Amino acid sequence: MICWPRSRRTAGRCCRIEELLRSTHPAHHFRSPLDLRAALMGMLHRLRTGIHWRDLPEKFGAPNKVRCRQGTWLTNGVWDDIVKLLNKEGKGTRVAGYEAAPTLVIHTDLDVGTLF
Repeated sequence: MICWPRSRRTAGRCCRIEELLRSTHPAHHFRSPLDLRAALMGMLHRLRTGIHWRDLPEKFGAPNKVRCRQGTWLTNGVWDDIVKLLNKEGKGTRVAGYEAAPTLVIHTDLDVGTLF
């Protein structure tokens, strides 16, 4: 269950996200030992700070489980709905951004098989 608000201000938002998840996922999604509220906060923390998954603090849950849960939400489109809900309420979060690196293309006439 996600609806464990830390303040009255976040109570409604947490409950709306939980309703959204319950409308799109079967019951077994919520029987996971992963605390979904903490996992969601971890996902947002990672976006704000730009850290690697392996560096996610344990208070958000096991990094690999949080990453897999976000992958599930991304795959089925619910992550977009969560982001829209947070943005609609004016509760967006600043995201660490990096300029895209140019594509690296290596052209060579060497036969890679002969190098080893």
